Amino acid sequence: MKYLIPVIIILFVTSCKKEEFSPRLTKEFSIQSISNGANYKIKVGLPENYDPAVHKYATIYLLDGEENFDFVATKCNEISQDFSTSNMLVVSIGYGYDRTVDYTPTHASEGNGGANEFMMFIRNELIPKMEHDFSADTIRRSRVILGHSFGGLYAAFAFTKYNDVFGNYIMLSPSLWYDNEILLRYEQDNRNDNNLNHQVVFMGIGELERSGRMFAPYEAFYQRLKNNYTHMKVESRMESHLDHMGSKNPNIIKGLKFYFQNR
Repeated sequence: MKYLIPVIIILFVTSCKKEEFSPRLTKEFSIQSISNGANYKIKVGLPENYDPAVHKYATIYLLDGEENFDFVATKCNEISQDFSTSNMLVVSIGYGYDRTVDYTPTHASEGNGGANEFMMFIRNELIPKMEHDFSADTIRRSRVILGHSFGGLYAAFAFTKYNDVFGNYIMLSPSLWYDNEILLRYEQDNRNDNNLNHQVVFMGIGELERSGRMFAPYEAFYQRLKNNYTHMKVESRMESHLDHMGSKNPNIIKGLKFYFQNR
């Protein structure tokens, strides 16, 4: 029994250790955006055996990247190995302006509405650099955007307003309540055009978010996608007994698996 406590402590510390992606496979640079003037720190997680002279790579653009890069890059590596399929470039976009500026579509009490300018940065500056410098695939269906909370709101914004940029969307606990549920109006306005495209969409939320303002617009958005888009693979998952933050990482894993299975 005298060895039991140290063993338990070691196991506890190990289980709480933060995911850290291999520095050997991580590249970093900054871009001073001409679209909105902000400076963005970018991290790129490379696949094992990365060979830009031979391969074009699918790419996942990760919002709130400073918080989520290590976890997402590690899970992409693990899941691609589990599924015996090619891995992708993980592009972490750091904060330029505050996320309440870059990730919000309109000026409202909760945000300043810089989403269009942020998209110009992604579409016209970051994606071309990834294609030129890292051999990112140039086709829409090889691009994924992943976001949580206001980042999930932004992923829904990209889907509704700039559907030509990304072919795959992972929207986690998206703040679709924003500005009187304006994203539901965007979806309706752009449905006919967006329905022409093939796309993969994963939506995830925590069960403990059902009682707040998150769930009703989330479910309405999901039902619209499920019922109105001919060329879409879509799934919604609710994490039992988890809240807004607790459900994030489990839903990241499920969203990545759904993408790798359906891309």
